[in-house]
Amino acid sequence: MTRTSGVSSGFERGFKSWCENTSESIRVKMGLMPHSPLAALELAKKLDVEVWNLSEVPGLSASTSSFLSSEAGNEWSAVTVQANGRQIVVLNPRHSDARRSSTLMHELAHVIRQHPPAQAVTSESGFVIRVFEEKQEAEADWLAGTLLLPRAALAYCSSKRIPVPEILAAYNVSNALYGYRMRMTGVSRQFARNGHGKRMSGVVMLQRNRPSSTLQGLQGQQPH
Repeated sequence: MTRTSGVSSGFERGFKSWCENTSESIRVKMGLMPHSPLAALELAKKLDVEVWNLSEVPGLSASTSSFLSSEAGNEWSAVTVQANGRQIVVLNPRHSDARRSSTLMHELAHVIRQHPPAQAVTSESGFVIRVFEEKQEAEADWLAGTLLLPRAALAYCSSKRIPVPEILAAYNVSNALYGYRMRMTGVSRQFARNGHGKRMSGVVMLQRNRPSSTLQGLQGQQPH
């Protein structure tokens, strides 16, 4: 299950550094630069985790599917289940692309950390729904944020003075997560001291499929 809070205290010593190192290692294995955007769906494929729409869940009645897809059923973000040895993540279709990306990365973080569920509930359809402890959820929150916006990426974008709207689009993240990661990693303070703290406001979003030359550099593969 997925939380939305940003708890960052109480971690074991070295955990945050481990997250940064893991983020870089995953990117290297996927042929990306340490600062390149990492798509949650691509990582799910790498980890052999299936991502389903509500319509793909067997045994789900039309009324239940309709409710979960409605504004009234908007409180849930995702559920991860196990079935026939497969790990499957079902995402809320009403949420924005950025929120679904963050939610999926959170669920993948549980997989990477190999968190044993605190509780496993078997549904009528035979799916095993996992429930995690608060500490595990906090770890997944932090790792997910690091996978989406590692310090290397934040420092790179800040050094290149890439406008915030372009960063949000390239990394498929919310402005709230971007601001949180900038603060928690210390990148905002670092570049404020270097005179990079002020960014242009009201920047027009780039047209889809027409990235700037700087953003094209974000997508570059790691040299062999």
